Amino acid sequence: MKNQKKTPRKKKFQLKTWHWAAIITASVLAVLVGGISIWWSCMDVESFSEGWSLICNLVNPPKNNVRYKDSYSVSDKKAQKWADKVVATVGGKQLTNGQLQVYYWMEVYTYLNLSSQAGNDGGLDHAIPLDQQTCPETGDSWQQYFLDRALNSWHREQALALMAETNGLTLSVDNQVELKNLRQELTKSMVDGGFTSVDAMLQHDMGAGCDFDDYYSYRNIYFLANTWFAQRYEDHLKGITQKDLESYYDAHQDALAEDGISKDSGYVYAVRHILFAPEGGTTDAEGNVSYTDAAWAQCKKDAQQILDKWLETDKTETMFAAFADDYSMDTGSNTSGGLYENLKKDTKIVKEFVDWYCEDGRKVGDYGLIKTELGYHIMYLSAMEPQWQAEARDGLMSDASDRIVAEATEKYPMEATYRDMVLSVVDLEKVV
Repeated sequence: MKNQKKTPRKKKFQLKTWHWAAIITASVLAVLVGGISIWWSCMDVESFSEGWSLICNLVNPPKNNVRYKDSYSVSDKKAQKWADKVVATVGGKQLTNGQLQVYYWMEVYTYLNLSSQAGNDGGLDHAIPLDQQTCPETGDSWQQYFLDRALNSWHREQALALMAETNGLTLSVDNQVELKNLRQELTKSMVDGGFTSVDAMLQHDMGAGCDFDDYYSYRNIYFLANTWFAQRYEDHLKGITQKDLESYYDAHQDALAEDGISKDSGYVYAVRHILFAPEGGTTDAEGNVSYTDAAWAQCKKDAQQILDKWLETDKTETMFAAFADDYSMDTGSNTSGGLYENLKKDTKIVKEFVDWYCEDGRKVGDYGLIKTELGYHIMYLSAMEPQWQAEARDGLMSDASDRIVAEATEKYPMEATYRDMVLSVVDLEKVV
């Protein structure tokens, strides 16, 4: 027994310091990579560049403004998934990505329509994505420019709508009816456009992620905002005195003079008319139309009959406007009571029209029947005042409009989260 050999004891394995460091580093990296993967998935990151940009923004957060992202464009799938994500608030009211799509594309189309009316393309290339073109006015991308305008538009209208709600104002009957019939009207456009649904039509024009409810919200807020604005505007307009007009003119006399306006500049007029055009004309080789004496006689007779019919009423401007909407053949004014405003002595319209409202001794409420190359017109002078007064009034009301909006937006500021904003892509070449 004494000579039996002892079994050697195993040495206890001990990790060296560098082993522990490697294990800890690997664990931390695993947790970090796993966390990033989960976050990457939650953010629906669609490309490495997008993910890297978001990570950099987490490490060194940029200012929370429209420059937060170089591009807000995402796939239709992500736009639809993020449609209900809230991206801005005003006074407790929320703006979702779906609703943002409507405001954004309405800004784009408004800009393009105005540019088209001016006879140019507005500086936009329809074939290039808006996030890849620079807006010369701001130096940002066109996408950032329109996004900024869209958010300002929503802020302004939502704040005005809140002012209306706070003061107990409700939509007019006409606005309520229009909202009630909105889906029906859109359905007609859907059928005419060959779309399968109203939502499909809206998404064709405003991108994936928006639907009828988003467009309905856009219209409802607009109507409510306009209700408050119109009331406050009318209050300011009624409050303008002659002293206010004189003071404004004195303060801006030099600027007005540069525009050729002084107290000797004559008058501006507002006229309503009801047009009756002769029928059965003959067109010559140069495109000139002529009518027989019988056609002109019948035209005058028709006009006189409606004038006599109006004279049997209370002869108010309101009734005249209703007659214009019912009987006038002038498509440019027969949905606005036959009204033409801001007319002057040098306005480029038919001479007989100008001669009538500029006639010496003319006063508001005058009416008559005149003949022009277009036909017979029943005339009604709605308003007239010295041009300098009209310019002063416009200036005062422009200032008042700014104050009405500022009052609302200052009371109800906007909080926005640009990180969560996404915009679907619309092919302008297929829409415009």
